Amino acid sequence: MTDGIRQGFMVGNGADPERCFRLADEVGFDFLELNTDHQFDRSRVDAGELRTLADDHGLDLVCHLPYRLDACSPREHVRTGGVRELEAAVDHAAAMGAETGVFHLQTLVNDGKWTAEEVRPAMYETAAHLTAHGRDRGVEVVAENLKSAFFDAGDFPDLFVETDASACLDTGHAFVTGHDGAEQAALIREHGDRISHVHLNDTRIEEDDEHLPVGMGRIDFGAIADAMRDSGWTGTCTHELFTFDRSYAVAGKERFDSMLSGV
Repeated sequence: MTDGIRQGFMVGNGADPERCFRLADEVGFDFLELNTDHQFDRSRVDAGELRTLADDHGLDLVCHLPYRLDACSPREHVRTGGVRELEAAVDHAAAMGAETGVFHLQTLVNDGKWTAEEVRPAMYETAAHLTAHGRDRGVEVVAENLKSAFFDAGDFPDLFVETDASACLDTGHAFVTGHDGAEQAALIREHGDRISHVHLNDTRIEEDDEHLPVGMGRIDFGAIADAMRDSGWTGTCTHELFTFDRSYAVAGKERFDSMLSGV
């Protein structure tokens, strides 16, 4: 069954919100994910207006929280500043009516000077803190895997042991850090109760994630879709693409819908 799998697409800088909401409504998306590191920052938009816009089109909202921060720094005062800004962003997401807030589980410190063992405690502290902060405001805060020497998709099981945080699995980030579609599918099968959000993006190369539509690269999305369907996974999937042409998100959704249906 795939009834509990909802899909949306990322709305970033330069996008026309009204046009994006209208397109999402017309072609059957369930939500939009607003990139609040850019034009949807809390200082730039009226949360109530966006909430009304979403309601008018029958859509839910997800917010990608600001990521040019160092909220997982092993340096206490740097980390505190980053966390405070993310708290404010979560509050703003709640005012929009967003159900989920995605944050980057990362630090900007040099991986040649710091070890994962030194950095991970700060990461787990931030993840646990933001989870609780979001829960108090009705927003599920999810930690996203990145291309990092300190933490990648293969380390999600450790995060789940150390904290009660939920996760966002980014397929492109996972692939370029050595976790192919089959391994990502295994994560969903084994930890689907903690992975509640997925960023769907494809890539043709192993060196970097290109944020292409599903089916245009080398990631085995069929295996991922099979894992979701077979395990009864429920959650949200954002087509996170580096393009201003939203028709690519529509094409990616069509391909992923076919995979979810087993066609």
